Amino acid sequence: MTSDIERRLRALEDEAEIHRMAARFSDAVNARDLAAFAGLWASAGAIWTIGPPLASQAEGREAIVAMLGRLNQIERYFMQMTHSGVVTLAGDRATARFIIREHGRGDGTYYDNLGIYNDELIREADGWRFAKRSYAYRFLNQKPFDDDAFDASK
Repeated sequence: MTSDIERRLRALEDEAEIHRMAARFSDAVNARDLAAFAGLWASAGAIWTIGPPLASQAEGREAIVAMLGRLNQIERYFMQMTHSGVVTLAGDRATARFIIREHGRGDGTYYDNLGIYNDELIREADGWRFAKRSYAYRFLNQKPFDDDAFDASK
């Protein structure tokens, strides 16, 4: 009985930690916190893919952080919101799918979209990390909007 309760508790803790990982991802992106962002990725072999029509990919933690740095240069204002997610656990590995909303504005650039992150995660010694994040656009609008946007770095 105790081992069943411990197993079920561990599964609940793992799922909650993976949901927090997705939230910390958006928080790090929104805050432009590259150090926090780096800490979310597996220590080896991580891959971040953004699908078409604005495709980009990086492999390895350093290259992934550099890719976010380049993306930050495009939009002076950017917000990413993580919505509902589904997590499937398989021991020290997991898959997840999260719905994402993004909105951004740069100097002459406009960005509004909905998408889905399909994730593969791995448990490392200090907790869960993204082994692979693949973003698929479901809606993309790059038409000008006249709303105010405020610099995220302030």
